[in-house]
Amino acid sequence: MPLDNRDYKNMTDYLQHLYQCEPFSRDGVEHPVTVLYPAEWQIHDVDSLLDPTPPTPESRDFAFYDYSHLHDLQNSKPGLYNGPTFTMKSLRKKPLRLRGAIGRYYDMLATCTALERELRDAVAEGWMRAPSRATYHRHIPPAEALTRGLRRSATIGIGTLTVFNDGEGYKALLAQRSAATAIDSGMYHVLPAMIFQQTTANFADRREWSVKHQILREVLEELFNFPEQLQPPRWDFFYDQPALLYLLDLLDTGGAQLCATGIVLNLLTLRPEISTLLLIHDPEWYHRITAPNSDMPFATADETLGGSVVRAPIDDDEAFLAHFPQDLHLMMPAQATATMWLGIDLARREIQGARGTA
Repeated sequence: MPLDNRDYKNMTDYLQHLYQCEPFSRDGVEHPVTVLYPAEWQIHDVDSLLDPTPPTPESRDFAFYDYSHLHDLQNSKPGLYNGPTFTMKSLRKKPLRLRGAIGRYYDMLATCTALERELRDAVAEGWMRAPSRATYHRHIPPAEALTRGLRRSATIGIGTLTVFNDGEGYKALLAQRSAATAIDSGMYHVLPAMIFQQTTANFADRREWSVKHQILREVLEELFNFPEQLQPPRWDFFYDQPALLYLLDLLDTGGAQLCATGIVLNLLTLRPEISTLLLIHDPEWYHRITAPNSDMPFATADETLGGSVVRAPIDDDEAFLAHFPQDLHLMMPAQATATMWLGIDLARREIQGARGTA
């Protein structure tokens, strides 16, 4: 159940006080995340946000482990898979850069998602009580937890706001998540949104430690319903797909851009989210994916609730929000709210720049 605005503010105020950081805000609403912004030279190089050192397995020495929360999810979501994930080992601010480790999905649920579930439940019941978080911070001080993934499995997420030109204007893609997702079911989210993870067995190819590579795979999965493959024979098994070849051509020729907008630290889960923008200038892309006889038709995956895709114009905030229920932020994961607005702001800037040079 989403919180109301008062509970949302109380939760944000509590986390802001605990972590002594500036919350992301928009239109007078503060959100329980803080944003670290890339240097200007990093914006057009999404992989510059990653330390080149290949990730190695993290220590499973956790400060706490919420088995009850994990078992609840396993019982209610039978399709869960305990796959490997890339996690935050450390975070450097200047230049903005994540150093990674390798963890497991279940460990993330039991040590990070559990923190959010506990706090949301407490706030909804009218009290601010978070014993698991207090236990964690007896081992790792709050300030240190924001830049080091110690004694938890701080899985890295990637959120990408897709903005496209349909010939009449630029629109952003959002949709609601289906019941098939482990977390945030029914909530609005950017498309695509993903857990940053390798697919090859035992991280066989280090080239998977790439934001761009991960986004390209998820674009195929979430916008074109390309089947997910576990432990494929090759790290680049999807690079021959027509939808991807077309997008890569647009990225190479300036018809599209892939940009970094920041790293969002989710104070609820203590997980980092790499925030990005896929900006498609060429209107032919949208015409082609929506054509009746398209060779690369737009089709969402099972993680997206059927019929929930929204294509909202980004000309101004009011016009954009008119396409959604009131208080959209209460129906979105906090990190997705930040990714959405960061992407919209950068898209407007890039579009204006493109028009100025036309």
